[in-house]
Amino acid sequence: MALTQLSDIIIPEVFYPYIVKRTAEKSGIFQSGILVHDANMARLLSGGGRTGNVPFWKDLDNTESTPATDNPADVLTLDKIAAGKDVAARHVRSHGWSSASLSGLLAGDDPMKRIAELVSDYWVRQFQRFLVATLHGVYLDNVANDSADMVRDIGTDDATAITPAERISAEAILDAAQTMGDASDSLDTIIMHSVVYNNLAKQNLIDFIPDSEGRVRFPTYLGYRVIKDDGVKTITGSNRTKYVTYLLGRGAICWNEAPTSPSPNIEVDREPGQGNGFGVDKLYSRRQFVMHPYGIKWTDTTVTGEFPTNAELATAANWDRVYPERKQINIAYLVTNG
Repeated sequence: MALTQLSDIIIPEVFYPYIVKRTAEKSGIFQSGILVHDANMARLLSGGGRTGNVPFWKDLDNTESTPATDNPADVLTLDKIAAGKDVAARHVRSHGWSSASLSGLLAGDDPMKRIAELVSDYWVRQFQRFLVATLHGVYLDNVANDSADMVRDIGTDDATAITPAERISAEAILDAAQTMGDASDSLDTIIMHSVVYNNLAKQNLIDFIPDSEGRVRFPTYLGYRVIKDDGVKTITGSNRTKYVTYLLGRGAICWNEAPTSPSPNIEVDREPGQGNGFGVDKLYSRRQFVMHPYGIKWTDTTVTGEFPTNAELATAANWDRVYPERKQINIAYLVTNG
């Protein structure tokens, strides 16, 4: 007798690539170009260890060039190029779902099939929250240790009514981008809270541009691609809430993913004895990846487990800027009251 089971509906070696593809298709952070694949980071995932060193060459300094002479005794003093070390963290995340077979029978539908259809959406949201936690940790480190030179903060905690000067505006965004000086043109993506997005929408300042295939219309502002996410961190004061908006450029964040071998990326299981013998189906999804902001070293200072939680990613003590120039970090922050 032929019997269709969960393992027939979900073929792990086929289902995993499908999830990866759908995650990239649906996620604004993947489509924006701020994530870039990096061979050095990929090697971190192929070996052992929880962190990986990423050496880099520092730029040549701006010592003034020397005027030439015809005197043989004048010998040019040579400078050198210096190296630095960035450190990235390895991340392994997993999640699982289960469904009692009786539930599907009574509902007239297969809940596990629906779960399988929604796994990619789940990982889209997870990676977006992961990125926001990372960016907030970098923000807190910058405020604490680098004189907030990546931040334009116009929000206050006053008890009076919020003024237009304390909300997001074209001028405020330009000022935040200007923290990168003459490299500000490299910023092209904004991640903002829906409250901030709504303020721009009320002013009719959000444009919608179709993607390259003309199928999806994505929001833009001042030429920036806009990603709306209520997972964006907020700062709650005594009187007001301040919203942190992130400006990023292409290639600001390294992204690489690798199989979770020896554990499979997708695994299905069934417990026939549960539910008093009617059975329970289970699906496990696992991802191993690196998502690292270039030039901001992961210090691993306050991590209690093998891999950091989102709360630990959003902790200043776990980050430290190692690129010598602020403009080499393709990230800027704007803090407003909405």
